[in-house]
Amino acid sequence: MRLVAAEAYTEPLPTIAHDIELSPSVIKILSGAIDVIANRGARRLSMSDIIDTSGVSRGTLYRYFSNKDEVLAAVSEFVCTGFENGIREAGQGIANPIERFKAVMQFYARYTSENSPGRVFEVEPGFHLAFFRSRFGRYKIAVRDALDPVFDYLEKLVGGAFNRDAFVETLVRMQLSTLLVPASDEWLQMWNDTAENVQKWALKIAQEQKDVGKD
Repeated sequence: MRLVAAEAYTEPLPTIAHDIELSPSVIKILSGAIDVIANRGARRLSMSDIIDTSGVSRGTLYRYFSNKDEVLAAVSEFVCTGFENGIREAGQGIANPIERFKAVMQFYARYTSENSPGRVFEVEPGFHLAFFRSRFGRYKIAVRDALDPVFDYLEKLVGGAFNRDAFVETLVRMQLSTLLVPASDEWLQMWNDTAENVQKWALKIAQEQKDVGKD
């Protein structure tokens, strides 16, 4: 699955009018649409393109979607929900808070790299911008849910509460920046560093957020 680039939207992304079950056919449709959009952009996307790329019949496509706007809305939700589920699952079952932090951020880095290959953003950045602006809050919530146990641990180390929302926003904004400027090898290896070094990095941000607002 790849994050898509679509036509330059000047209005909010369309929303899905009804819940669509992620059956094998729907997943094939959405995956096919993502491939077409990533290669050609949404401006030239047609329902026929989706049929040809996904391998489903015309009847199957129209059983679930009436037009390409509905497909684009479903693609956006598909990608966002995939991130939300993946980021929350990444740290599950990891008792050590720093190892949990590393696992969550390793997933995030891998997700960004795998879902935005090549020149996808440059082809048609409008959809990317609309997508992230409309779902930025959901990304933050998912990351915070995954990292709240880590923050409990860090607060004990810094001796008090810090602004968790600001910490999460720092992480999300940093990772999104790699869509514009590809991550260096050093950045990609950051989350593979020793737990001690990752903890030092996290503590520095936690302390900065704890100190915000002090005289």
